[in-house]
Amino acid sequence: MAQSTNLTVGQGETFKILVSLTDQNETAINLTNYSFTGSLRETYSAEDISADFIFETISPATSGSFYVSLPPASSSLLTSQDYVYDILLVSESVVRRIVEGKFTVRPSVTR
Repeated sequence: MAQSTNLTVGQGETFKILVSLTDQNETAINLTNYSFTGSLRETYSAEDISADFIFETISPATSGSFYVSLPPASSSLLTSQDYVYDILLVSESVVRRIVEGKFTVRPSVTR
């Protein structure tokens, strides 16, 4: 089951978080043969993707850690509101949702 985590970013800000994956014994999962995908949408049923996350696995892949980010150019295009998101762990035979939740975009005052 995916972990539910609510996230927040300000319009035009850099969003970047560290995610660390471990198994039931708290041992880091080797990410060598995995990739990630994840998106924001206004609602679960929305056809259009509001933004796609960027992923960077931390070396060595055996650390089980990776960064999830959204650059300022992407966050500045988002309307100030609540979105939904999820992040999937992908290999040739496995697709698994690992994190999901609400993604809040706060309005910017300084332009």
